[in-house]
This record gives sequence, structure tokens and C-alpha cells, in this order.
Amino acid sequence: MRIILALLCLFRDSIKDLYLSVIQICTRLFFVDREFPSSVSIHCTLDVIPRHADTSWHKLVLRKNSFIEKWCVVNTCHGDVVLDQGSSIGIGSIVIGPVKFGEKSVCAQNCLITGESYFYKDINKNFLSQGYKVQGVVLGDNVWVGSNCVVLPGVTIGNNSVIGAGSVVTKSVPAFCVAVGNPAKVIMQYNPENGEWVRL
Repeated sequence: MRIILALLCLFRDSIKDLYLSVIQICTRLFFVDREFPSSVSIHCTLDVIPRHADTSWHKLVLRKNSFIEKWCVVNTCHGDVVLDQGSSIGIGSIVIGPVKFGEKSVCAQNCLITGESYFYKDINKNFLSQGYKVQGVVLGDNVWVGSNCVVLPGVTIGNNSVIGAGSVVTKSVPAFCVAVGNPAKVIMQYNPENGEWVRL
């Protein structure tokens, strides 16, 4: 009996994987706005197709020379995810829209960048049933987000700024800055008058 149950579960898992593979193929063919050349690893999960008839339509947009590496998850259920020219999402990262990557901006490995979060006011209810708020995330041009970072809803990271590895960004970061820590704080800023980085 146990072997039969295991075989049934294996069959169900195989059917589900086949179904999800077909969904991913259809997503890449018909539901991603892409410019050539751009690249999306076949090992990524693109959660782009609306799940319900009453769900708003949002886009995944890839401009020239942008790419998404292996094992990433990109979700557009609550807003567009846009990668401008030359930008990229690193291995194993999760991006939940609305999120916009400026030109040549890079998110390194195993990051979470999300424009959506859930309310949790009533402890007697499951948090998933209490609604959510959506606040877009914007990465300016030539931004570097180091590996294992978390960027939370409503954050804007200015042009040419760097977020150190492992940081949790809860507030916006100005242009030409280096921010690190949990919560991330600006520790260096570029001085255009003498062309040097100044430690704060």
C-alpha cells in the first residue's frame, strides 16, 4: 500500500512539473516584453501570467542586453518588473513587482527585492487574509546591490549607489552613496568637487 501511495504521489508530481514547464514556455513566448538581445535562464520561474480573470495585468519587460540568471523567481502579480538596458538579476534572487531596474543596474546573488508586503493587524486572522500594500521599488542607473540583500517596498536607490552584501534596505538611498547594514545606513558619499569618496 505504501509503495502504491508513493507511486501515485510521484505521478502527481510529474504531471505538475510538466504543467509548470508548459506554463513557463508559454510565458516566455507570449507574456514577456523583450528586446533582442536579452536573456532569461531556462531555470528561472517567471510568475507573470495573471492567476485569475479579475487579476490586473502587469508586465515583465527586458530591454537590450538585460538578463536574468539561474534559479531566480520574478513575480508581477502586483506590479511591473522592468529591466532597463544592460541590467541584470543574479542567481537565486527573488524580485516581486513593482520594481524598476535602471540602466546597467545589477542585483547580485540570492537577493530579495519586493514592492509588495502584507498587513498583519489582527492576530486572530491569518496574515494572508488581511490584505497587502504595494509600494514600488526603483533602482537608478548603475546601481549595485550586493549578494544576500533585502530591498523593501517603497525604496528608491539613487544613481551610481552601492548596497553592501547582506544589507536590509528599509529607506531610500541617495545617489552616489554606499550603504551597508541592517537597517542599511549610508557610510560613504561621492564628492564631485574633488572626485573622491568621503566616509561619513
